[in-house]
Amino acid sequence: MPTAERVQADPVRRAAAVIAAVVVVILGLATWVCIAAVHAINRQADAAPVEMVHAVPATYRPQAPAAAPAATTVPLPMGNWNAQRGVQIAERALRLRGWPYSFGGGGPYGPSYGHAVDQDSRNDGSVFGFDCSGLTMFALAPWRSLVHDAATQYNEVGSFHPSIDSLQPGDLVFWSKDGTVNGIGHVAVYIGNGEVVQAPQSGDVVRVTPIYQVEPGTMGATRPLT
Repeated sequence: MPTAERVQADPVRRAAAVIAAVVVVILGLATWVCIAAVHAINRQADAAPVEMVHAVPATYRPQAPAAAPAATTVPLPMGNWNAQRGVQIAERALRLRGWPYSFGGGGPYGPSYGHAVDQDSRNDGSVFGFDCSGLTMFALAPWRSLVHDAATQYNEVGSFHPSIDSLQPGDLVFWSKDGTVNGIGHVAVYIGNGEVVQAPQSGDVVRVTPIYQVEPGTMGATRPLT
């Protein structure tokens, strides 16, 4: 038969077990609430449009000479960027002049076959070349890996966003349909004197273009490696 001590201890053990179970449930609920709150915050952050920094209207003037950004003094090195490295980035992009445009084509190691996404790009699966973000991947390859997407590259390539009138060779210039980062659909490499090297569109080739003759939209920039 159970001793008096055991009879008295059993209710205590049962009470302790109940309390422990309640604590576990409360901790589980608290953890779930925290996770749900984090997800809600992330959803709100994802939904909120992020505006481009130092963005200006990219007035499209295909028949007029482009106005070159005003000459400025060369800024001090920032992060892993310096003026010499910026020139090297621009020179790597300039090597690709004449290569065919191919949607989804190109990358850090050179040209590749693209793929079709619409009527204009229907033949790009058999075109060996570069699209705009493939060109910038090649230009930055010795120093930084980039995702093959212009909008992602805006913040991925660096943290400093210069104004259009203070661009330096090697800066990446972006065009957005609505002034937000998610609206970015095109990127090019600034080479100085108000010009960029870009991969424009299917059927075209990588070429140098005055900055205000690229396309309409909103224009912003990022200095690589900052």
